[in-house]
Amino acid sequence: MSETKSRPLAPAPPGANAALDAQRRRKNVGTACAACKSRKLKCTGSVPCANCVKSKVECTLDRTADKRRRGALKRKIDQLVDQEDLLVRLVGVLRESGNRRAVPLLNLIRSEASLDEIRYYINHQLPQLDLAQTPELVEVCQEVQQLQPSESRAMRRILDAKRLSDLPPFQVPARPWTTVVSDDDFVSHLVSLWFTWSHPFRNWIDKDLFVRDMQAGSLESQFCSPFLVNIILADACAYSDYPEAYAIAGDLASKGASFYEEAKHLLFQEMGRITLPTVQGLGVLWACASMTGRDRQGWIHRGQLAYTIQELAQKNSVLAADADEDTLRRVHVINRTVWGIFNVATMQALTDKNRPLIRPPQRHSLPPVGHEAGHDDWRPYPDSTEGTEGHTICLFNALSALSVIAYDVAITFHEALQRSRLDTERRVAELHERLRHCSDRWPTCLKGNSIEAPHILCLHMYYHTIIMTMYENLKHPSLNPSAPHQITSPHQAREVCLSSARNIAHLMRIHRSCWGVDRMPVSDIQCITGALFTLLDDLEESGNREAFTTLSIAAKAFSRRWESSRMVLQTLRSTAGETGVTLPSETESLFSTPTLFVPPPTVNARDSVDSLDDSEDA
Repeated sequence: MSETKSRPLAPAPPGANAALDAQRRRKNVGTACAACKSRKLKCTGSVPCANCVKSKVECTLDRTADKRRRGALKRKIDQLVDQEDLLVRLVGVLRESGNRRAVPLLNLIRSEASLDEIRYYINHQLPQLDLAQTPELVEVCQEVQQLQPSESRAMRRILDAKRLSDLPPFQVPARPWTTVVSDDDFVSHLVSLWFTWSHPFRNWIDKDLFVRDMQAGSLESQFCSPFLVNIILADACAYSDYPEAYAIAGDLASKGASFYEEAKHLLFQEMGRITLPTVQGLGVLWACASMTGRDRQGWIHRGQLAYTIQELAQKNSVLAADADEDTLRRVHVINRTVWGIFNVATMQALTDKNRPLIRPPQRHSLPPVGHEAGHDDWRPYPDSTEGTEGHTICLFNALSALSVIAYDVAITFHEALQRSRLDTERRVAELHERLRHCSDRWPTCLKGNSIEAPHILCLHMYYHTIIMTMYENLKHPSLNPSAPHQITSPHQAREVCLSSARNIAHLMRIHRSCWGVDRMPVSDIQCITGALFTLLDDLEESGNREAFTTLSIAAKAFSRRWESSRMVLQTLRSTAGETGVTLPSETESLFSTPTLFVPPPTVNARDSVDSLDDSEDA
């Protein structure tokens, strides 16, 4: 038998097995490179891929687009490791640094700053000398820069167990009320946010009747309408972190804009009809326009509201003569609407130093108070932490009585230039006495050291805001040297205002310790703004500096949700510069750092998580 001889094979030329390699590599490829996507080719998943090598084009692969479970979990683990290391390093910096560096950084963190903002502060605001003395801080900066904020935010949305476990207390349908979205869960989320954070203090809508009619889905209902629903959804978007709340991803000013435009379109279609939901919606529209920086629209809607609320009150007096049970219930709801809008309109006029447009209602008929256990619990949705008793009816009655005095205070402030100083002092003394009697009559649930509910804390902030407004004109000496003996000296008036501002800061610290500063009743910002400008009069005193820092943190947190709050910080800083006031060093990070917004992803979190259940080869 002849011996078989083998001859060695020559090496294959480059690219000869590219098709075979591509087929072998293409297995379990989760995403294609940009070039293959555009040309609709089967990508090998490597960088560069076989197609790009063959075509001699640039190969770009976004691995974050891989939605398979294995890839997503690996990236999540990598991010958690990076963030854990960053946390350890940051704790080390705070432990080893003095207050001069640590306090501003802590205040920035407490104001719910993003990683981008912390990085900006470390890069641009800390003195270079401090950076040279703290190399650990430089390392922290480098670690933060290495993170991918958009990727981190996107993955957090994908694997966000908090959103997956989000159970809104109010389950309502999207249709037929809005055409902006069809997601019942998202609409339920917004409605629940609004009734949790905005409604308890404003309270001009009967929550139970509104939710009942919205759940029924009838466009003929008495206590709900598409206009009212859409403007509530627009207003509630400020409290939401869901990407669907943005009309333009990452643009704060666009939050709720789609709902807002639909609400205005629906209002136009009403053709001047004055119904209960229309008046209630106008109140929300006016408040929303004011807080989102739509100043011109806010002024227009305020005038519309003043007219419609007067017409509604007149209709209510006619309905009250009917003894029918349903009619009487409607009378009570209208009465509550009239008083609720009067309360908020008066507060707005007082803090803006304007003359009130809405007069106090003629008939002071307030709802009865009940204190049944569990009847009025308040919970800080979307957090699942334990809540507290709300006492919203007690608050509504107390706020209504307080607003009558606030109305007179606003008129007095507006007419101060037309009065002599002595007349103004006598009027202020009279109003202050009425204010004391009013607060003395508040029920026990609204007083004491154990109050925690955010809207009750807001009531007390408003009380001190009224005091600051009353004495503001008396802080300055009389221009007439021959004026009669003063009842209240400028020094006394100034101290009264500063004391009230410090009390507002104390109430803000209670809120922060109980609920944080991520979400607060929107009415808080009006009180906080007045207190901040009052405290500019004396920042040398330690108590005033501490109060100013506390309120600056809260204002910074507000600026992340409302456009108008960013203007407050800018105006405050400009005023301090014009008057030669040096702001506390503890607050430099709050005034110097621009508010940065990372665009949230447009992908729906539930859909993304569902995609992880798909097969690896899908």
